[in-house]
Amino acid sequence: MWNVDFSATQSRNERLKELYDKEGLNADTFHCKYFLRCEASQRGKCVGKQYAGGTAAISPFYDISYNGIPMRTLVVGKETGYMKNEKFGTSPNFEENCSNVLNCINWKNKNNHIKGTLMILKYIFQVNTEYIYSSYALSNSLRCAFQDTSKIEKLSSVSDTKIMRDNCIDYLFEEIDILEPNLIICQGEWSIRGKDNFIEKISKRYDEKPTCLRKNSNGKYGLYKFYNFYVLTCHHPAILGNWIKNLAPDSVWPAIDNLRENGALPQIDNLTSTKEYEALVKSKVDAILDTLQTNDRLRGRV
Repeated sequence: MWNVDFSATQSRNERLKELYDKEGLNADTFHCKYFLRCEASQRGKCVGKQYAGGTAAISPFYDISYNGIPMRTLVVGKETGYMKNEKFGTSPNFEENCSNVLNCINWKNKNNHIKGTLMILKYIFQVNTEYIYSSYALSNSLRCAFQDTSKIEKLSSVSDTKIMRDNCIDYLFEEIDILEPNLIICQGEWSIRGKDNFIEKISKRYDEKPTCLRKNSNGKYGLYKFYNFYVLTCHHPAILGNWIKNLAPDSVWPAIDNLRENGALPQIDNLTSTKEYEALVKSKVDAILDTLQTNDRLRGRV
C-alpha cells in the first residue's frame, strides 16, 4: 500500500529554500561565495559562455513509502542543462526547478536524460505511469558550468574545473542532509572519475567506508551501501538506445533488483501498483499541472 508524508516533504522544501537563500544559489539572485574562485580557475580555457546557479528540485510526493518501507529517491547528474532563453542560462530559482521536474509528465519533447530517468523511476517503483515524476528529487554535482568557445552552440556540451567540482560538492551534501534519501542514483562518468571520485568524497563527508554490493561487468560502476543510504553509480542515458540495450541491463536493473532482494526496496505488486499509485497522486498533480506553463518555454521552442 502506498503512503505519503506531505508534512515531511514540505519541511524539506522549506529547508532547501533557506539553504538557497543563504548561499545565493537561486539563479535570479546568484551570489555564491565560491564564484570568483571558480571563475578564476577557468583562466587559460576558451570560455565562451558561463551560466550560474542551480538548485535541486523536489517533487510533492517525495516522502513516499510502500507497505511502510520509505522510497525517497534522489537522482544526481553532473550539471543543469543550459537554457538559452533564460537570463542566467538556467531555471531562475528553486520553485521553478520543482515545477520543471513535475512538468515532465505528459511532455512530448523529453530529452534522453529525462526519458532514461523515467525508466529508472518506473523500475524502482514498479509502476507504468509518468506520474512517477512526482515522487523523487533531482540535483546535480555542479551549480555552475561553462561552454568552450568551440562548442558554443551545443547547449548540452558544458565544462568545469577541479576547483568548481570541489566547491560545489558541499552544496550537494547539504541537499542530501536535508532530503535524507534512501537511494542516491548518480548518472554519468563524473561520479567515478579519478581517485577522489564521488564515492570517495561522500565517504570522507560521512566518515564511513561503504560496502560495495555489486559492480557492472567492467568494474567501473557499482552499488554501495552506506549507513543511511545506498548509492548507485551508473551510465548516463544520453545515448538512450545503447543505454536501454546494453548499459542499463549491465548496471542499473541488476542493482535495483539487488536492493529489492535485500529488503532496501519493497516487494511491490506490479499488477495493482500503477492503479493504486495514480489513485494517490493523479488528481493532486493534475491540479498543479493546470497552473504551469509548458516545459517548452524553457527550451526556447515557443
